Amino acid sequence: MKDSIVIYDTKPLIENDDFVNKLICGDSLKSIKELPDNFVNLIITSPPYFGCRVYGNEILGREEHPLEYVANLLKYTGELKRVLHKEGSFYLNIGDVYFGTKGFIRNKGSYARKTDKHYKEHKIAKPDGKYLQYKQLLMLPERVAMGMQEQGWILRNKIIWEKPNPVPSYSPDRRYPVYEHIFHFVKSRKYYFDLNIAKRLNNHRDIIKCGIEPFGEHQASFPLPLIKPLILTTSKEKDLVLDPFMGSGTTAVACVELNRNYIGFEINEKFCKLAEERILNSEKTAEKQLPLKEIYQSDIHYIATR
Repeated sequence: MKDSIVIYDTKPLIENDDFVNKLICGDSLKSIKELPDNFVNLIITSPPYFGCRVYGNEILGREEHPLEYVANLLKYTGELKRVLHKEGSFYLNIGDVYFGTKGFIRNKGSYARKTDKHYKEHKIAKPDGKYLQYKQLLMLPERVAMGMQEQGWILRNKIIWEKPNPVPSYSPDRRYPVYEHIFHFVKSRKYYFDLNIAKRLNNHRDIIKCGIEPFGEHQASFPLPLIKPLILTTSKEKDLVLDPFMGSGTTAVACVELNRNYIGFEINEKFCKLAEERILNSEKTAEKQLPLKEIYQSDIHYIATR
């Protein structure tokens, strides 16, 4: 088996092959700027959410003001638009938060959680009686999406990811949040999308029901059953898939199992090592699988011929 995973600090990369089927440990915004124009066929990612968990040296999501977070995330999406192929797609999974909930109510009494430490040290802007009010849902996914529209992105779907097993988020005066957004963006009116495969996978509607699947020490990782159908419907075999916030490596694992190439950027070295081991184990498993053109059966119980 070839050594296809390399972990190293971000540095200028000369050859395009330096990126393909590699996991690059470092600042993803700097790394994205090293990629050529129109280089990747599909982008699928879930960036750090505002004011939520912190695992190490993350910067995005730790801003004092939520609108600073939106502005910083739009710096990434601007570069991602440049590197995406004109017929490619971008799936952005992003969740919302209530102003003042992280590190406040969740830290008290019987509802305190083990993840309290992630919120206590986050310095946040003071309430202003308008946008920044306690109990206010900040509408961050929509603000990011509208900012991307101003960058020239075309929003094709606002997918609702319904979670049968959401992380408990109790409040006596509102309904329980059980979904997140997955925005499907493209950069031109003509792009690759296989509706027939989407129908066969029961993935042709804009509501997807899929449980969360924390992996190891990364409690907010993508579930494989969530992203595999997205990859199958909007990319071809051997296409290049980018995840600029790779985390525990789920996107890369899905690409290995679905015969796609991948690029992963991740700033947290601990997660890079976790992802490296997971991807290598997935490659060993993939070597024993039947070719996709014959048959592929995933852990969400679908069969798709290619």
